[in-house]
Amino acid sequence: MHSTLTQWARNALFVSVGSLAGVAALDAQQTSGGAPIPEQDAYDVRHYDLRLRVDPARKWIGGSLTMRSDVAAGTARIALDLDEAFTVSGVRVAGKKAKFEHRDLRVFVDFAPPAKEGESLEVTVDYEGEPRVAPSPPWKGGFTWAETKSGAPWIATSCQGEGADLWWPCKDRPDDEPDGMDLWISVPEGLVCASNGVLKGAETADGWTTFHWQTINPIANYGVALNIAPYEVIETTYTCVDGTELPVFFWVLPENRGRAEKALPEFLDHVRHMEEVCGPYPFRNEKYGIVETPHLGMEHQTIIAYGNRYRRTGFDYDWLHHHEMCHEWWANLVTNRNWKDMWIHEGIGTYMQALYIESRMGPEAYRTEMGIKRRSLVNRVAVAPRGGVDSQGIYFAGSGNDIYYKGSWICHSLRYLIGDETFFKVVRRWAYPDPAMEKLTDGSQCRFTDTDEIREIAESIAERDLRWFFDVYVHQPKLPTLEQEVRDGVLHLRWETPDDLPFPMPVPVRIGDEVVRVEMENGKGQVDLAGREHEVDPDSWLLRTTGRR
Repeated sequence: MHSTLTQWARNALFVSVGSLAGVAALDAQQTSGGAPIPEQDAYDVRHYDLRLRVDPARKWIGGSLTMRSDVAAGTARIALDLDEAFTVSGVRVAGKKAKFEHRDLRVFVDFAPPAKEGESLEVTVDYEGEPRVAPSPPWKGGFTWAETKSGAPWIATSCQGEGADLWWPCKDRPDDEPDGMDLWISVPEGLVCASNGVLKGAETADGWTTFHWQTINPIANYGVALNIAPYEVIETTYTCVDGTELPVFFWVLPENRGRAEKALPEFLDHVRHMEEVCGPYPFRNEKYGIVETPHLGMEHQTIIAYGNRYRRTGFDYDWLHHHEMCHEWWANLVTNRNWKDMWIHEGIGTYMQALYIESRMGPEAYRTEMGIKRRSLVNRVAVAPRGGVDSQGIYFAGSGNDIYYKGSWICHSLRYLIGDETFFKVVRRWAYPDPAMEKLTDGSQCRFTDTDEIREIAESIAERDLRWFFDVYVHQPKLPTLEQEVRDGVLHLRWETPDDLPFPMPVPVRIGDEVVRVEMENGKGQVDLAGREHEVDPDSWLLRTTGRR
């Protein structure tokens, strides 16, 4: 998920497509989301059934996708997204052959009589071809056709920035997830396919093994993944904070089994801390899955892609696993309905790593970690722009790494503003707005969100208006400046903000051995130094620039 940082900022935090910032922008035809069209507004996806054969020798895939949906508005025409690398051989509506055209990266389907609002609609697309090869996975995605040391196929998909229509027909919008999905994936005998949800069965015939994976939770299309290799699987059980016995699977290359077994206890310690802060692991009805991949990593739901090669950097922990694990909450449980709010996935997820470092290594390590992030801010575009954007806009439009690092600093400064006790309540309710949701495992625990809801939850728990905080830090790019001047032994402080936006952010000041909190009503405040030495913001809580007189 990123690039231009020293050792990826030593424990860089980008790997969800997050590090797209350091890679050339996506081709205009390979973005996810974008302006809605009537042919997709007309239906709501309920279920996908994907049946594919994956042939490593030909670097080819072929099969069918069946979508079941509810009709939201009467229509005789719908559209699914699908890359033009594929040939569509036929389309059926309710089992009957339908007219279609495959153009402009979409499959337009015509049918009669028109479907009426409230009806169910089933569409099947038969297709085959050679999927785009990922030029720089996971940042620029597609299929990765690699080989293990033994020369066996090692295959993975990654498509966050581009959308799953790079390899299967779908409605490529973040605001419409299926309630569940079945995948029937056939691979040459001797290979294993690890995917989302629960393995319902595997059958071998005529030199091919078909794996049936099923998820009964809502899932983002880019969170669906194939991972194929001669894997061995490490199995264990993890006891969640609510007492649920959760099956854990780690699919590894045979030569790495020992390293994986050694790493797994730390990986589950990551899960433990996340549960303690954010609430129970969201997908206790399925599994916690990790799979070795030939690319760095990605937050594929219940099947985290792990390609960090068991390296420990920064604060002596595996940052890659931790970052992708965080996304099980911040992306897969809580999903932004529009790419413009991707900071919720990346920024909050990134901040969870700082909290883990703090919990395991102490407050000084936490401050060091936040300092590393602070040096990487760009502040050229808003973390959450007001208008809708696609994946191209949020990752490449001059934001640099800000949806990660500035997003984490927004959490850090909010923590100072409202205090630890309130802040940690807020974080938990960001994940599960109602405590009753923490007990749910039927898919209804998952939800869409946006920046306004995140703000409103924080306001409700903190019992204070926070619109000014989000207006300055989230919805526009420039940092506030803290002007400081000492006159006649009194420290005068004043916030300067873009467009004179209100910003009553209190300021911590160390005076002698005491840290006082200077309230900043109307953006101004002062404190008598009484001849003592002072330091403004000694523990670096405030996201700001500095002006001195």
